[in-house]
Amino acid sequence: MRSKLSRYMINLEHFATVVEYGNISAASSVLGITQPALTRSIMRLEEVVGTQLLHRSARGVSPTECGKAMIDHIHAAESELNKALAVVQAIRGDNEGRISCGAGSVSMNHILPTAVSRTKRRIGKVQFNLVEGRTYELLYKLQNCELDLVLGIEQADGQFADLISERLLEEEFYFCVRAGHPLASQSELNFSDLVGREQLVMPVLSSSPVERALNLELSRHGCELGDNRVETLSHAVMRHLVYEDDYIAFCSSIWFRDDIRSGALKVLKGDWDFPQFGTLLFRRSGDVTTPWLSYFINEIRSAAVELRSGAENAAPRTQKVVS
Repeated sequence: MRSKLSRYMINLEHFATVVEYGNISAASSVLGITQPALTRSIMRLEEVVGTQLLHRSARGVSPTECGKAMIDHIHAAESELNKALAVVQAIRGDNEGRISCGAGSVSMNHILPTAVSRTKRRIGKVQFNLVEGRTYELLYKLQNCELDLVLGIEQADGQFADLISERLLEEEFYFCVRAGHPLASQSELNFSDLVGREQLVMPVLSSSPVERALNLELSRHGCELGDNRVETLSHAVMRHLVYEDDYIAFCSSIWFRDDIRSGALKVLKGDWDFPQFGTLLFRRSGDVTTPWLSYFINEIRSAAVELRSGAENAAPRTQKVVS
């Protein structure tokens, strides 16, 4: 049975446009209708759903709680319609599409360049929108149909249990220094001294599984991170500080895999122990997979296999020293 809202698609479009611009005047101009007509359209939609959808003030309009819920579903419906169009285009043989992919820094720098390049060579007209960010923020966008897939660190809290995922590779977090660093030749280093006194450069770990693992280790040793540290998502900044200013990098094994393999960077060992972290490919359950998205996902898998093989040869897993 068709939803009664399906008869009010134009009203839903009007409502979404008003929310997007936050102003009746601006929205009416974009839609090409008068302000009174747009106001009547929104009021009619509110009558149909039986509740107020907009807060109105002299400064403009904003969605109510019910309005926000409605917007989320409008965006999801729009995404599904775009997928339907993509499927029709695929059936017609059109070799054109759009893929929106979110990724953390490791995947963005070490998996996606290869996967995108190979996909573009095979499917020239496919368009890519690549968004870098923290995994949990990207997964919210995936849930809201703003992204088609996300590559990021495994989430342990079950908050995104409605998404499907597959494991691409495992990564570890190391303390690394350049080969000539004074600590490079030392063994059985002390975790408390390392994080409390030395110059550290590390990724921004806010609300990530890596941050939770680091906090557990800090708690176990009864210490805190020192103030003499730099947090960054920039690989270039981290590399400069390590090689030019003798900083100690707390980083993914994949970030500097070639440097570790060549011996330019040394992995420090001591009385700490961090688990491995899984990099996963996340998608929405039940999504239609277009031919170009399927091809892209296969290229992501291939790039991850190659990266995993290289990372496994870069350095052995650090061993915990029992005191």
